[in-house]
Amino acid sequence: MRNLFWIWYALFLIGLLAVFAMLRVNDGAVLILSFDGDAIHMAQIVLRMQDGELPHQDFLTPLGVTAFLPVVWLMNAGSGLGAAFAYAPVLIGLVCLPAVYFVGITRFSPAGALAFGGVFLVQLLAMVHGGVEPTVTVSMYYNNWCWAVSALLVVLAVLPPRSSSVKAIWAEALVLGGGVAFLTLTKAPFAVFLLPALIVALLVRGQWKTLVWSVVWSLIVMGTVTFPYGLVAHWQGYVADLLYVAKSGARGQPGAALPLMLLAPSQVVGNLAILVAVLLLRQARKSGEALVLLVLAAGWVLITHQNWQNDPHWLVPAGLVLMVFAKDITLYNRFGWPLQRALQSVAVLLFALGAPLLMTQVQSLLIHNSLKPDRFAAAMKGAGQGDLRFRSAAAADVRVERPFDGLSGETTAATLLNGETLPSCQKITGLLSDLIETGKRLDRLPQTGGAQVLYADWVNGLWLFSEIAPLKGGAPWYYGGAAGFAQAEYLVVPLCPMGQGVRRMILNAIAQDPALNFKEVERNELFILLERN
Repeated sequence: MRNLFWIWYALFLIGLLAVFAMLRVNDGAVLILSFDGDAIHMAQIVLRMQDGELPHQDFLTPLGVTAFLPVVWLMNAGSGLGAAFAYAPVLIGLVCLPAVYFVGITRFSPAGALAFGGVFLVQLLAMVHGGVEPTVTVSMYYNNWCWAVSALLVVLAVLPPRSSSVKAIWAEALVLGGGVAFLTLTKAPFAVFLLPALIVALLVRGQWKTLVWSVVWSLIVMGTVTFPYGLVAHWQGYVADLLYVAKSGARGQPGAALPLMLLAPSQVVGNLAILVAVLLLRQARKSGEALVLLVLAAGWVLITHQNWQNDPHWLVPAGLVLMVFAKDITLYNRFGWPLQRALQSVAVLLFALGAPLLMTQVQSLLIHNSLKPDRFAAAMKGAGQGDLRFRSAAAADVRVERPFDGLSGETTAATLLNGETLPSCQKITGLLSDLIETGKRLDRLPQTGGAQVLYADWVNGLWLFSEIAPLKGGAPWYYGGAAGFAQAEYLVVPLCPMGQGVRRMILNAIAQDPALNFKEVERNELFILLERN
């Protein structure tokens, strides 16, 4: 009967992946409800890479190359931008499915295997980054990929298999090495903060051979993937970009400060629960497992801190690990508590705490499939870009926030442009409307055609909406500093940007560099255009 289940388990994984793949496309397109700027960010990098530009050399980004390569590969194969984005995680899922199946049959009971496989695929293919808002977005999709792969690596390294063999050691090393390489080349903090726990787990289990071969496979995969991008030059640029953003005043810390995050209402119960689990494992005389869980918890918390909105997607995988740890425990602690039942209770608590995030991710796919395509429109007019559609492009909804210092008693820092104080204004919505209209107006000016233009706001994506060129050496998303500014031939300053503080930072960086002199050549109710002297 058990062998028969593993046949059904394989069918379950394949079937669930197929269902989620279908839900990621609606009317042949991806329909976006919110976080339009993140879609523009993703589109810029994918299209620049497709045109032959090199990440970390031709443009700045703290994200690794594999955050975009699956999308680029599918576009090169003939897919539109929306379809390529929709099916990129499906491609990753197909590659990972044998490993997920292997982990399920070697680490879990049938129920645990089903839960693990379902959680992996939900996290991988969700169409929302997290939170509990019912929406559809491409925002920070690479975080979803990394959380799913992280769960796979954690279970593989931390939980012992039911039986071991030479073939299993080779398989585990390949999955661990390839997975760590993927995390490193997608979003480095996942690999940096998870790696200590993986190493400790393998050492506690005495898996020296697996550890050594995992390192070998990781280096092979990273070298193979980055070789076409210059290998040494690519890694130098990647590390430089990571350090640049880490020191950034704009994006060095995407969420709350670490102490505030740890004590936040959405975090504190889960954090305390995992510490209680560590203590219970110590009482159950499982010191090795307790050490692994402690190091793992620290890694999870630090990864969460490095992700915008600080969503703890580790809660449900942690509960699954605890369930396996508790399986063979028969001891009672000094208070007379059955430690197996206590650990299982903590696991159930972790499941309950992680359920809202998981349900939001499931809902994102269901919501996407239920949306009416005629209420969405393409914003970018380039070839193969019409299947990425936005609600805001079909029905403009522009909301403006104008700080009123007299009411709050606080003074908003002034933004100066060549001695002029710009309006204190910030838009809450309307990014696409601004980019589309600004692009149209720039195209009416013959001197800007083909020129490199710096846009003084969060997303430097005007070139997707006009005949101007992307900024060489610049960042598709502003991370502080003046990366690429020296290449700018024109400067576009929105009078009411999406990020008032970002506009101020950009203009201050320009004002502090004597080589960056811009003179005004055009002004309207939307923006000021300046030309480089």
